[in-house]
Amino acid sequence: MEKNSNIEKMEIEKINIPKESHINSINQHLEEEIESHHQEKSEFQKQNRQIETSKSELNCSISTNNSNSNISTDKIKDLDDSNNKNDNKKEDLSTIFKIDKIVKQKKTFNYLYSEEYLEEIYTNFILDEKYSKLKIRNNYMIQQNDINEEMRAILVDWIIEVHNRFHFKRKTLFQTILIIDLYLSLRVIQKSRFQLLGIACLLISVKENEIFNPRLEEFVNITDNAYTKTELLNMEIHVLQTLNFDILFPTSEEFYDILSKFFNFNRVQHHLGEYFIDSSLVEYNMLKYNASIIAIACAYIVMKFYNIKGYKDLYSCKTNGNSSKKIIKECARDLCYLVKKLSKSSLRSTKDKYSSEEYDEVAILCEEE
Repeated sequence: MEKNSNIEKMEIEKINIPKESHINSINQHLEEEIESHHQEKSEFQKQNRQIETSKSELNCSISTNNSNSNISTDKIKDLDDSNNKNDNKKEDLSTIFKIDKIVKQKKTFNYLYSEEYLEEIYTNFILDEKYSKLKIRNNYMIQQNDINEEMRAILVDWIIEVHNRFHFKRKTLFQTILIIDLYLSLRVIQKSRFQLLGIACLLISVKENEIFNPRLEEFVNITDNAYTKTELLNMEIHVLQTLNFDILFPTSEEFYDILSKFFNFNRVQHHLGEYFIDSSLVEYNMLKYNASIIAIACAYIVMKFYNIKGYKDLYSCKTNGNSSKKIIKECARDLCYLVKKLSKSSLRSTKDKYSSEEYDEVAILCEEE
């Protein structure tokens, strides 16, 4: 504002045709302003160079940190051969992501993950599956005196029905079943409190994954008021304390989403694989397979069903444990047998869901074949 005022004053004086002494005074004032401007410009350029230097150093630091923190799949090693040398060495999981990368087909379905990060996400899921502090024991029913495999199947089928009614995310369903199995691997539960465990695990998963949560009364109501709000909250606290609040674990659904994206499954193909994965939740004996193996087996079934080329490349996919043609085929056979058995079972939540138009009636498609 001061500079503008001086300029306006100068213009007025020019209009009035000032005397020579006044002109000399004005020229002197202008020279002082010009010199001041040069000093300010020099100072600004100096500060700008300092800022650019700091920015360059920051970018260099970030780049260094990223290079140190990112997992390089090319340098991942087999842990079973190097535990005594270096516990931080990783497994080679990049094999599956070398399949015909040149071919880029048009995507016809919206997936959860961006193609840009598929390899890194898949690798991190495998490592999480490998190093998780908690493991599901596939024989935990041996220690359960009051419940059995059939009761578990009924509970899971009921949870699937509740999940569909509230239109929760798929991740909410899979995490709920995961928390139930993790808890039962550590604690014995009475039959009278088994449904309470199921609804408490659903409540935990809903709080973790959903944006809008039903009121606590609604969770109590869906149990026909068999339990009180206090009992539900106490069970929720007990489960979290038992698991030490470690409830995040990669599921078969998450592995399958990545494989589906990578092999360019269309909408119907993707839903067919989801049908097999959801069916695996009901069967207790499927706990003998890792989540990654179940996902690969479901992708294998889809590719065989639609004669998609490249299904043999799934045999070389590295997982947490034994990954081979034999184990994948064995898991695929068990899944096909399970789906066939459930189609005639009274546990119909999964079949009814995937018999709807929303899921392209893939359950009916399986029966026709």
